[in-house]
Amino acid sequence: MNARTVALECLLTLSHSSAPIASVVDKAFARYPIEGRERRLVNGLVYGVTRWQKQLDWVLDQFINPRFQLDARHRNILRLGAFQLLHLDGIPAHAAIFETVQLATPHPRKSSNRRKAAGFINAVLRSVQRNGTTFTYPSLNENPTEHIAFSLSYPTWLVERWLQTRGVSWTLAFCRASNQIAPLSLRVNTLLTQREEVCQSLEMSGIAATASKIAPDGITLENRAITAFDTTNEQTLKDILNRENIYVQDESAMLVAPLLSPETSEFIVDLCAAPGGKTTHLAHLMRNAGKIIAVDVSEKKLARLQENCRRVGARNVETRMMDATKADLGFVEIADAVLIDAPCSGFGTLRRHPDIRWNKTSKQVQALSDMQYSLLKNAAQHIKPGGILVYSTCSVEPIENENVIERFLADFPMYQVENARSFLPDVPSNVITPEGFVQTFPHEHGVDGTFAARLRRISAK
Repeated sequence: MNARTVALECLLTLSHSSAPIASVVDKAFARYPIEGRERRLVNGLVYGVTRWQKQLDWVLDQFINPRFQLDARHRNILRLGAFQLLHLDGIPAHAAIFETVQLATPHPRKSSNRRKAAGFINAVLRSVQRNGTTFTYPSLNENPTEHIAFSLSYPTWLVERWLQTRGVSWTLAFCRASNQIAPLSLRVNTLLTQREEVCQSLEMSGIAATASKIAPDGITLENRAITAFDTTNEQTLKDILNRENIYVQDESAMLVAPLLSPETSEFIVDLCAAPGGKTTHLAHLMRNAGKIIAVDVSEKKLARLQENCRRVGARNVETRMMDATKADLGFVEIADAVLIDAPCSGFGTLRRHPDIRWNKTSKQVQALSDMQYSLLKNAAQHIKPGGILVYSTCSVEPIENENVIERFLADFPMYQVENARSFLPDVPSNVITPEGFVQTFPHEHGVDGTFAARLRRISAK
């Protein structure tokens, strides 16, 4: 089973399923014995085609009669070919076209229909090779929605939303940055080591690493956008990622746990805890003292959280399975602080999860906003006076962030915002909004989009 065949299978699965792209690729790797260079090529093709899907279709449709209806298989074969021609410099055009055409004729005994399909795909891809980069997209000035949607490959409704709420310059910059492959970032387990020691260890293993400019415990691996053909240090990197002294986490997510300013003797509740990035960070900041109750609605995700806690030595964590929007949260009454890292659209993580853009709708985002408010509401009534409530998302949507906080404060005037600057004094100034919230964007900070607000209950009523 070669890489392009496996990639096509993954893309066909994604075309009729809303399963996360990572899980689809992982299941394919579990079925087929693919390693090294071929595995990297599968990842590059599946993530790349998914990321650039709308642009690829726009280019391909210039060479396909609009009356001709392509089925999902042949559409995805053409996308694979076009992606290699337009976005992968490391593959010669003739090789990309030949290998892609072979996907349409998988059996030695080729029927007449298969030969016709192969000829059609070959002709379209030859046209893309000759002319695919010369087309002019709709004008940015006259039709910014279509220009951005087609040239940068985003759903039209989402581009329209960002243009209305953020403007043209922000939307262009955000979409471009969110199409880049995110670097791999690591959080140092400060119970076991220091950041400088981990950086030196990585350098000795031949992996260039730099200290994060945003997160005090963060490290970024340089040149992580490895091509599909580079297997340098691959096994070394796998070994490093299994170490107990690091945790893979985006730099922006590393800002949330310090916002709780946890003390070693405190009792903290993490209401949407799995898979455990922020939970384990809290445990490390608390030096494994005090107590953390980690809550999640999924038994499977809690099992993963427990595994992560064991790996990095987070020993002050107790898990409970419940739906925090509905469950009795009476145990929160004695907590010093509560973290709600709410389920969200994930639009701040498009660099890592390009499929999200195609799997969300405006109605779903509104429903998420309502659910996020329900989480806050259910927790807030149990928090004691003086207690802290931190709300965070990996979204860039005001309806999931500022608007949720505004709605909450209107209904719960006994809470007030505490400026995040007081708890994150060393982050760049533009990470903290004028309202005192944390807000990062990939085009401004080089990290995922994250929002966080720290609230204190100042009175009983």
